[in-house]
Amino acid sequence: MIPGTSLYDGEVLETVNGFPVLYRYIQSSGSKPLMVFIPGAAHLARIFYGYPGGRPDDFISHWVTRAGFPFLAISYPVANAVFSSTHPEFTIQDWGNQAADVIAKILSENHLPSSVIVCGWSMGGKIAGALARAAKTAGFSIECLVAMAADPPLPGFLPIANVKAIEMTADGMASRSGIYPTFFAALNEQSTFNQHTIIPEDRYRSEFLGAIPVALIGTGLMYDGRGFKEDLSRALKTANTFGFLDYPIPVVIQSDSMGDLENVLCNIDDWAFIRNRVLVNKLLGSVSPEQIPRDKWELVQLLTRSSSDYFSQIVSGNHFFFVGSIGARTTVDRIEKLRARVRSIQSF
Repeated sequence: MIPGTSLYDGEVLETVNGFPVLYRYIQSSGSKPLMVFIPGAAHLARIFYGYPGGRPDDFISHWVTRAGFPFLAISYPVANAVFSSTHPEFTIQDWGNQAADVIAKILSENHLPSSVIVCGWSMGGKIAGALARAAKTAGFSIECLVAMAADPPLPGFLPIANVKAIEMTADGMASRSGIYPTFFAALNEQSTFNQHTIIPEDRYRSEFLGAIPVALIGTGLMYDGRGFKEDLSRALKTANTFGFLDYPIPVVIQSDSMGDLENVLCNIDDWAFIRNRVLVNKLLGSVSPEQIPRDKWELVQLLTRSSSDYFSQIVSGNHFFFVGSIGARTTVDRIEKLRARVRSIQSF
C-alpha cells in the first residue's frame, strides 16, 4: 500500500475526461500489443492484478506479462474508499472516452504499438461500442475485443439477477450488494479449485467492491439528477450500441459452470448479433455484390454461420474463471488463440 492512501503500489489515481480513474500499467519484456482489462459490475480492476500479500500467479496480470504482453487494467469510478467522490451521472460514453484517454496515454508514454487488445469481463463488455468509437479519436485501434463472460451493450442482454438487484444509494449510485453473495460463493469456489484462499473475503469486500453508476449496468436505466429513470434511447446512444462500423471483431471466452447459467448458454451467440455485422463490414466493405468473387462469397457465408464457434473458447470454472493461477494461465492461452483467429481472416 502507498502510505496515507488506499492505493496499492503501482496504481495511479487521476482525473481523466472529467472523472476520477484508477489504473495500473505493468510493462513486459516482449513486443506484443498492450492488453487492456475492463472490470465488471461493482468491481475495481484489482480483480485482474490482485492485492499486496496475494499470490501474483493467482491474477491474470502475471500471465499476461509473462506471455510478452504489456498489461493495463482500468477502474471506472466506483463507490470505494480509493475514490474520494461518487459520480452517479457517469455513462457508458463517459466510460469509453475515459478508458480511451488512459490507453492513449499509456501507449504514448511507453512507446507501444498503436493497436491494442481489449478484454472486458462481465459488465465490462458494455464498453465495447463506446470505447471503439473513442479509440478512433484517441488515435489507436483495437485489434480485437475479448468478452470474458461478458454481455454485449444491448439492454436486456444480461442475467435476470442483475436487473432485479439494483437499489439506489443515498448519493445516487447503484448498489449491487444484492448480488455480492453470488460473488463470494463464486470466488470461494475458485479458491477451492486452486486449493488455497485467493482473496480473503474481508479484503475483497472492502478493497475490490462498491456501488456503481447505474447507466453502466446496461438495463436502460439512467441517472437524471434525482433518481433512476428508464431512457432506452439515450442508453443506446451513449453506448454506441449500433455503431457497427466502429466495433473491432468481438470474441468470447466463457466458463462451463451451471452457476453462470445464463452467460454460459447465451453470451457466445449474443455477441454474434454484433460480430457478424462487423465481419460483413470488414470482409466485404462497400463492394457491390457483382464485384465479390464467388470463392470469397462462400467463405464469408461459412464464417458468419460458424462465427460463434470459431470466435469462442471455454475455460473451466465459474464467472470468475480467470481468478486463480489455473484459470488465469488458461485464459491468457485462450486469448492468444482467439487473437490468432482474428488475425487469420485479415488475408480474406
